[in-house]
Amino acid sequence: MSRNILAVDVGTTALKLGVFSPELEKLCEATRRYDVNVYGGGRADIEPDKWWCALGQCCREVEPHLRSVGVLALSVTTPGLTPMAEDGSAVGPAILFFDGRSHWQARAIRQLVDEEKFLRETCNLPVSGGSSLCSMMWIRENQPEVWEATARFGHTNTHIVKRLTGRWVIDPSTISITGMYNTAKDDLTWNQDVLEAAGIPDRMLPELMESYAPAGVIRPEMAGVLGLPRDTVVLCGGNDAVLSAFSGGITEPGQINDVCGTCEITSVCVNQPIASRNFNIRRHAIPGRWLTFFILNTGGKALEWFHANLCRDMTEDHFYEEYIPGILRRFFDSPNPDAVEAEWPEYGPFLGGSRYTLERLKASFSGVCLETTREDLLLSLIRGNALYVGGHLREVASLVNVGRKVAVSGGGATIRGFMDVKKRWTGNYDYEYHDQCSLTGAAMLGQLYLNAD
Repeated sequence: MSRNILAVDVGTTALKLGVFSPELEKLCEATRRYDVNVYGGGRADIEPDKWWCALGQCCREVEPHLRSVGVLALSVTTPGLTPMAEDGSAVGPAILFFDGRSHWQARAIRQLVDEEKFLRETCNLPVSGGSSLCSMMWIRENQPEVWEATARFGHTNTHIVKRLTGRWVIDPSTISITGMYNTAKDDLTWNQDVLEAAGIPDRMLPELMESYAPAGVIRPEMAGVLGLPRDTVVLCGGNDAVLSAFSGGITEPGQINDVCGTCEITSVCVNQPIASRNFNIRRHAIPGRWLTFFILNTGGKALEWFHANLCRDMTEDHFYEEYIPGILRRFFDSPNPDAVEAEWPEYGPFLGGSRYTLERLKASFSGVCLETTREDLLLSLIRGNALYVGGHLREVASLVNVGRKVAVSGGGATIRGFMDVKKRWTGNYDYEYHDQCSLTGAAMLGQLYLNAD
């Protein structure tokens, strides 16, 4: 069997793949973007066919490199809850993490199952979108025809691995924040009390296995479609943010990771699961480690919103490369930054709601007056986002020992002045840019498999 690794990163808005050597040298890469559906009632989902179309196109682009592949490893957006027929085909769209349709179901299941039990055993409270438990309940109550047609529910990796190998699988890094996994025990079992209360038979759920575990060999017909060798081993795969942290070396307790993308994800690595009403806890892709998981739904997305609505007079490149760095430089270089900041409005960072409340929070600016400028509003937004993330680090630091270094990555981290923003409003840590990548994290799963083989 060849020992090169095909890493596939199924992101929220794009699929990326690359072929890596066993030593993690990237040999090629391809990317395809796709649109998600955002519509009434706060819904956000995507047709899984878009993933397959992007995967096929990317494979054709790098076809000569695929002949040397022996392992396929997945990094996936989570949850991407997909209802599937017995053959793995989707019978409805995949519900994404920022979906807001199931607030009522989140409230109902918290009443049926004591919140303290959720925190004690699953270490996470169910919420709309981020918790596929609530999305399953919503489907049963609002789309009975989809529920009846569903043989299994799973996340993005479940759907793709089933189609590739014929096996139903899911891993702790993608399922541990849903309220259904026994996160505290971390024994690859579902919480039967929660499933019974929610009315979800465990026969409708996949088999639990580690992210780096082999799900099976690719089916011959799928090997032919994608141009892969017939002996390619497909791994279960894991959550994209976890694998991004993994690629940045976040594996030891106290290490801090901050991914500044469309949403901002802040994590602290711990050696035991800790539960809070204010953040999630995810199992790491490697056993014996967990990551606190604090999500600002609209990190970079808030800047996109500001540009689209308040800075239409400038190009996107100018906005990110000149305008934002310019106003940050003028602020930090001002003789009295504290006095300047005191005149800004206050910003509540909930353009995309919050994962940690049953209420549908919305963003707001308060303290706006006739003297408030567009620059003041943008600086207020940037500060509000940074303060929100800083609150998470302060809470975790009160529970466990945390280090001084923060590994930062993502497009937002490349904006000039970003490190000064973090140090002033998120916390006085040592911020270091790391070129993290969930695609590389997926390749590292392949390397774990090869080294254990």
